[in-house]
Amino acid sequence: MSVRYDALRRALGLLLLAAVMTTPSRAQLVQGDSTIVVTRESHSPNGALWRGAVVPGWGQIYNRQYIKLPFVYGGLGFLAYRATIRNSDYQLYRKAYQYKAWQELVEAGEAESNPKIGFKSSYDEIAAEFGAISSRPLQSQRNIFRRSRDFSFVGIGLVYGLAMLDAFVSAHLLDFDVGEDLSFQAAPAPGGLRLSARFHLGNTE
Repeated sequence: MSVRYDALRRALGLLLLAAVMTTPSRAQLVQGDSTIVVTRESHSPNGALWRGAVVPGWGQIYNRQYIKLPFVYGGLGFLAYRATIRNSDYQLYRKAYQYKAWQELVEAGEAESNPKIGFKSSYDEIAAEFGAISSRPLQSQRNIFRRSRDFSFVGIGLVYGLAMLDAFVSAHLLDFDVGEDLSFQAAPAPGGLRLSARFHLGNTE
């Protein structure tokens, strides 16, 4: 379980790092004693949010932050693939367990017939690889695959929500001033990311 949590944490950390590294800024042109601020076209944070809710990555496209798309679709694609595989394994072991559990009752004389006889092929598929197996290990493995599948679904929801939040926040930051008086850095660190900010305070007299 800890390995799956670490994998999800790394995926979310990479998406966060992409968000930090691609935060838009406004440019400043200095002409004599005046400063001209040049900003991108106006963006609506709510527009970025609902776009991100309708289609994953649309909010990033709306903000013209295309570099984030591989992180969004890569994370969602990996988790969706994992959920599909784990669900297939879960269904196989669920059917095999139901067949074997009833078959054990029949063999013990506690049931007249096996109502799950149609699931025998699932049990035979597993038995062909691992040999004859009782219902208890099948039940345990079924539960493991179910938890893994559900965890992948949770991960999809987290990545989807984080992509929406990133689009919303990034749209707010389109006019954020990142000039010479402000620096922001993100660097890998043991156990996560290390974020640091530096502000320059000039003479206030």
